[in-house]
Amino acid sequence: MKKVRLISRTLFVVIIPLFLSCGGGGGGEQPLPEPEPSNDLPARVLGALPANGEPCSDYEEVPSDESKVLIAFNWNAAQYADSYELVVLENNSEVFRDTYSNLETQVELQRGKTYTWSVNSINEFGETSGNTYSFTTPGTPVGNYAPYAAEISIEFNTGTMEMSIGWIGNDEDNDVLTYDVKVWENENLLMEEANYALDLLEPVLFLNGENYSVEVVSKDTSGNFSISTMSVEAP
Repeated sequence: MKKVRLISRTLFVVIIPLFLSCGGGGGGEQPLPEPEPSNDLPARVLGALPANGEPCSDYEEVPSDESKVLIAFNWNAAQYADSYELVVLENNSEVFRDTYSNLETQVELQRGKTYTWSVNSINEFGETSGNTYSFTTPGTPVGNYAPYAAEISIEFNTGTMEMSIGWIGNDEDNDVLTYDVKVWENENLLMEEANYALDLLEPVLFLNGENYSVEVVSKDTSGNFSISTMSVEAP
């Protein structure tokens, strides 16, 4: 009898937990909740080629048209981006726009001209505008080169809560340049300068975590111009 009682006690201990874990309302583990969608806009693209502010050296001839060249463009992968939109401008006129899932392409452009370009990163939640770059295609120019897009720099001093904004302008013809400059905090215009001869603004006060955008229009004495933009989030 002692042996029989020992077996029944063992069966009771093993079988009961099985019923508790498999029963429909036994209070077992609940399924994990579905992860929330990120709703993240894509990160900003950084361009690689053509090199910024230089004559373009990475190109191919167009056998059917000596007035044109094939220019190689490539850029880095941006976090959360599903596709990339390449935009090429001459002065402020759009000459090319297309969307890609890869990180490189070739574009047929006129010889002897200065172009600006940017790449927008895109996903289902929206798009993020890329910084502006510029280059000059090989060949003899017709008339005067447009200025290169200014290379903008923005620095934050968290001790004084002041933002320093400067840029480097350049022109293939070595023309004297002037600048039209605008600074935004989010959607609000903070500062505007026209026909500005310097390459540095007076310090601007900033707020932590706000988004600041700068636009610099570089103009030469022949009426040619290029537009450069940059957006950053304050620390």
